[in-house]
Amino acid sequence: MDEVIVRVLRTVACQTRLRILAHLLGVKEATPSQLARELGIELDLVSAHLARLAAAGLILRRRSGLRCFCIARSPYRDDALSGQVLAWLRDALRAESPTKSRTRPPESASVTAMAPPPQSHTVVFHAATAFTNLRRIQILRRLANSKPADVAALTRELRMSGAALGRHVRKLMRRGYVRVTRHRGRRLYQLARDGVTPLHARLLEVVAAHWGRQDLHS
Repeated sequence: MDEVIVRVLRTVACQTRLRILAHLLGVKEATPSQLARELGIELDLVSAHLARLAAAGLILRRRSGLRCFCIARSPYRDDALSGQVLAWLRDALRAESPTKSRTRPPESASVTAMAPPPQSHTVVFHAATAFTNLRRIQILRRLANSKPADVAALTRELRMSGAALGRHVRKLMRRGYVRVTRHRGRRLYQLARDGVTPLHARLLEVVAAHWGRQDLHS
C-alpha cells in the first residue's frame, strides 16, 4: 500500500537516522549506548530514532539480559519493501562503513553542530524524499501506468488542485522522475525512470515494484 511506502521512506529521509543506519550496515550489531557513543548523539534521541526504524521494518532488536542489540535487517522477507530499501541503502552508504577512519564528535557536540552529511547521505535523502507524500506516489503511478498527461488531465484524474499538482510535480522533476514533453502545443508530463543518479533510478524501481501490492510485509 502507498501508506507503507511513504512511512518507510519518511523514516529513511532523516539525516540522523541515516547516520544510525550507515553505522549498523557496517557492523554486525550495536547497542543504543554504543551508537550514542560512536555517533555523538544523546542516548534518548538514539532510542527514539531506533524505535522509528524498528516500526518501519528497517532494524531488528534483540535482548540479551538487560542489554538491547540492534541490527540493520528487515523482520520480513528480503523481497519485502523494507528488505529492498535496506539493500538499496547498503549499496548507497557502503562508503561510510564504520570500519573506515572517522572522527567522533566531542561529547558536548549537538547534532546540529556536526559536520555536513557525506555526499552519499545527501543523495539518499534527495531520492527518498520523492516518495514521502501520497500525492507524489499517485502521480508517479499514474504516469507509469498510462500515457503522458497535461495538467488538466492529471488534476481531474487524481482529484488534485492545480497548485498541489504543480508543487509535487516540480519536486519530482528536480529528482529526475518526471520530465516535460510537448505535443501539438500541449505541455505533457511523463515518467522518467532514470532519475538524476543511478541511486535515484534504483529506488524508483524498488518503489514501483511494490506500489501495487496489497501486503508489503510478505
